[in-house]
Amino acid sequence: MTKAKQTVAKGIRVLSVPPVMVTALLLFLSIWKPYFFRTWREIFICILLLGIVPALAYPLQKILPRWKKEGREGQRKLAFLFSLAGYTVSFLWSLTSGVGKEIQLICTTYFLSVLLLTVCNKGLHFRASGHACSVTGPLLLLIYFVGEKCILPCIMAAGLIVWSSLILKRHTCRELAGGAVACMIAFAVSLWCVIYR
Repeated sequence: MTKAKQTVAKGIRVLSVPPVMVTALLLFLSIWKPYFFRTWREIFICILLLGIVPALAYPLQKILPRWKKEGREGQRKLAFLFSLAGYTVSFLWSLTSGVGKEIQLICTTYFLSVLLLTVCNKGLHFRASGHACSVTGPLLLLIYFVGEKCILPCIMAAGLIVWSSLILKRHTCRELAGGAVACMIAFAVSLWCVIYR
């Protein structure tokens, strides 16, 4: 692998980490669909719980001895724990704060996604990619909220992200597919529970 290719792959990987993807989605929706959030407080809480809380795992992993000594694996585990905490609180908040169904759909999708990943990784001992799961979520939600015009750009983005993960040998095709399918199931269940029930 050439250095240039590796640099591009790493750049794509960094830009597609879960906190960046969900924050970009939320900011885009707040501009594209002004009715989406009723107050700036709703935007802030969503970004805080879905984006900032999970992102805290990255700097904390470098200073917490237990996680630091595990290297990249420690970073992955800590990010998963912070994501579980942030997504769970966001789900409970969306149920109790009277927010719109659109926000409930996002929070429920993320919460169910992390639950399914936990079942796959801990219960079934199948390593489903959390990265693939957290990338699939924003892309599915973007297509749902904005429409078919987003399908092609989302497919292209997904292709680049899969390529970067495989080039850098962070995941196998099987792990990436597992993460994506987990998110698709979470989204479908959330859609039925929140919107169509």
